[in-house]
Amino acid sequence: MREQSLPVVTLDGDELRAGPCRDLGFTPEDRAENVRRVAVLAREQSQFGQLVLVALISPLQADRDRARQIIEASGADFIEIFVDAPLSVTEARDPKGLYKRARRGELTHFTGIDAPYEAPVDPALAIRTDAESPEQSASRVMEILLASTEAGDKAMNQTQLLEELIAVARHAGDVIMKIYATDFAVHEKRDDSPVTAADERAEAVIAAALRQMTPDIPIVAEEAMAAGKQVSPGRQFWLVDPLDGTKEFVSRNGEFTVNIALIQDGAPILGVVYAPVTDTVFAGSEKDGAFIVDAGAKREISVRDIPDAGAVVLTSRSHGDYDALHKRLEGQAVADWRLVGSSLKICLIAAGEGDLYPRLGRTMEWDTAAGHAVLRAAGGRLMVLNGSVADTLRAGRELGYGKPGFENPNFLACA
Repeated sequence: MREQSLPVVTLDGDELRAGPCRDLGFTPEDRAENVRRVAVLAREQSQFGQLVLVALISPLQADRDRARQIIEASGADFIEIFVDAPLSVTEARDPKGLYKRARRGELTHFTGIDAPYEAPVDPALAIRTDAESPEQSASRVMEILLASTEAGDKAMNQTQLLEELIAVARHAGDVIMKIYATDFAVHEKRDDSPVTAADERAEAVIAAALRQMTPDIPIVAEEAMAAGKQVSPGRQFWLVDPLDGTKEFVSRNGEFTVNIALIQDGAPILGVVYAPVTDTVFAGSEKDGAFIVDAGAKREISVRDIPDAGAVVLTSRSHGDYDALHKRLEGQAVADWRLVGSSLKICLIAAGEGDLYPRLGRTMEWDTAAGHAVLRAAGGRLMVLNGSVADTLRAGRELGYGKPGFENPNFLACA
């Protein structure tokens, strides 16, 4: 599955018994707790867009039902696979000698010997390991998982969808510019960040359009979330920031954008960033690459290698601890600094007009997703910033989406 570029993680029961579940024994109560902990781990991994394979002895239906509830409550799918191996076969294999010890009474509460096993009533797949080879069993598991993955993907033409999104972003931009031309009021949200009628009306335009275009895909939008709306995204969902750079909007410097991105399996697969003041569109998808539309012309864009003279570092006009940034950049040659508002910083790196954008402090997924999609399509990366910029460039991991609370850690946008 990894060869097919699917994000897969495995949770092995024996390894978990030696790790986060090492304090548990084999009493019915400990078995139930073991299954619960593993279900929570699987849920957390799935929210980072991972396909989680759990190999676990879970003998009681009630414990499996509880695991299903934990996982499905997060919006993830639960696929039950029954490894149906007769007791005589498992005893004959017994690579660790555990069945022999259980027969001698050295191990108690042992499934199949002195503890019950309740077979699944209606598993998605049952495999008989006594009647087929490991390769055949693995192939059948892959088939059902791949079928589930494909069923969850909404068939869509990325090229057409991207063009529709550009039109939606432009429409939202028109709404914003009408308010920009007035003496608008500014209010504070619960997190003390500013909000205006432009944020709210643009979001209403975007949400209505997305519901019409893709009615089955959840929408996670900034102002709705700020108002307390609860959304449990699945494998696919929209991330919307109707007015990224509200502080730039309020200060009237023109550096604000409309951001719309589609997330699939934790990754931004397409996105649009629109700057209404300059009528500039940055857009990109996995299929179409990245491009910019300005002055009525469309052209492809891509990241550049950091010049020998040093990097052009982009940083925020409204947020930034410059002493901390300088410390993170130790060991990295810097040729110039540029102050830029909103997600335009990420887009300028995608267009080869900058090299590094390290961001420290609180941001949300809707702040970064659209720019990240454009940057990925242009050949760039947006990574979790752990340690120095130089360390992250060498061995950083890509930022994922669908995290609990939708809050980002420190990150680095780069080629």
